[in-house]
Amino acid sequence: MKKTELIFSFDTEDFTSDTAADAILAEAEILREEGVRGCFCLVGLLADQLVSWGRRDVLDALSHHEIDCHTLAHSLHPVINEYTDLEDFDAAYSEVIRQETEAVLKIRRATGCGRIYAAVPPGDDKSYAAMYAYADMGIPIYADTVCDTPEGDGVWYCNVYNIEYVLGADGQDFFFHGGEAEIRAALDRLAERKRAVFYTHPHMSLFSRHWDSVNYNKVNKHPFGEWEEAPRRPARETELFFENLRLFARLAREDPRFRITTYGEIAEGLAARPPRVVRREDLPGIRDRLRERLYPLTEPDSFCLSDLFRAARTFLLGADMWECVPERGFLYAPESAEKSVVLSAEEVRQSAAGLPSSGFLPVRIEIGERTIGPADWLLAAYEVLCGAETVGIEPGRDQLPSLDRLPHARDLSLKGTWIHSDSFRDDWLSDRLRWQSWTMRF
Repeated sequence: MKKTELIFSFDTEDFTSDTAADAILAEAEILREEGVRGCFCLVGLLADQLVSWGRRDVLDALSHHEIDCHTLAHSLHPVINEYTDLEDFDAAYSEVIRQETEAVLKIRRATGCGRIYAAVPPGDDKSYAAMYAYADMGIPIYADTVCDTPEGDGVWYCNVYNIEYVLGADGQDFFFHGGEAEIRAALDRLAERKRAVFYTHPHMSLFSRHWDSVNYNKVNKHPFGEWEEAPRRPARETELFFENLRLFARLAREDPRFRITTYGEIAEGLAARPPRVVRREDLPGIRDRLRERLYPLTEPDSFCLSDLFRAARTFLLGADMWECVPERGFLYAPESAEKSVVLSAEEVRQSAAGLPSSGFLPVRIEIGERTIGPADWLLAAYEVLCGAETVGIEPGRDQLPSLDRLPHARDLSLKGTWIHSDSFRDDWLSDRLRWQSWTMRF
């Protein structure tokens, strides 16, 4: 029986309240006592606060678990979406690198952890620039994403492995008022997936509102260090939450349908796979699949469209193989051919020399006085590589693959969501995330 991979992921974030740190301690100890290793995704500023508050008890409890990153500053404005919603990708990317490198240093300094395997964006803070930055920082997994399938397959997108959050304890009333029957029903739903992330925010076991909703909703409402505490829950609700969290962990550990894992274990498994290589003998099969559909391949290996684009360029320049490397998509909407075009094999071969070997892909390709789209060129290249002397191209071809298997990414619209400031416009983020779909692979 194929088991569902189940991850316990904890958004460990409230840097405004020492009281909230008690909840981190309680939940870390509950998991340890039940034999479950969780992933505690820590905000960099909270790591500093735990040291400042003298919470050695919390840091010791976290040492039994995997430590991951929940950004440097979470909801402190400007949040990641606000400072990366720029036309200038390099400026956005550089600021993510600067801040998130600082986050990792703070987390490691406070906890003594080794490698950080996962980055977890807060709320609706979904930025393609952050995905690329984390990948280049050596963090291979991006969790709580919009780039996963409804079945929880896990999807490579912007060079990180994307895993969706599924069941949130503090969003389920039965964790505060219900019991075993409802927990078992929740486990039944999770068992239908290939992979499932069970998550919670430790502070929400104690408080009835999120800390950032009272301190950072749209603006920084208070000077740093002069925060307002969220309303407390009734003590009995907190007790029931901890009891039901313990029961959930115990039932999940004993359930043969699940294999409890961590982001690190998943990342190590992905890293153990052999390099992905396109070989000359693969070209006819790739051509045939691209004729059927502009979409990433799963045979003969996992290839995104950007992989196939670079491979085609390299083969046209005389290579016999292409070993895949991290890729990028488009910074602007790719354009299709403006009119019907017939290209000779020689024209296609010559065009390869003018194409970039790395970086973001060109949104249009000029061959003589004719302009075609990147998907037009991709299909033409594989026809030529398989022996065609001429290739006909018609206008209006879709230049991006379908995102129907990633419905949250397909429909993403970030403006006016979460705690974003009123000035946040989402001029670039949602569209550019979709324009990175040439990096999608399964």
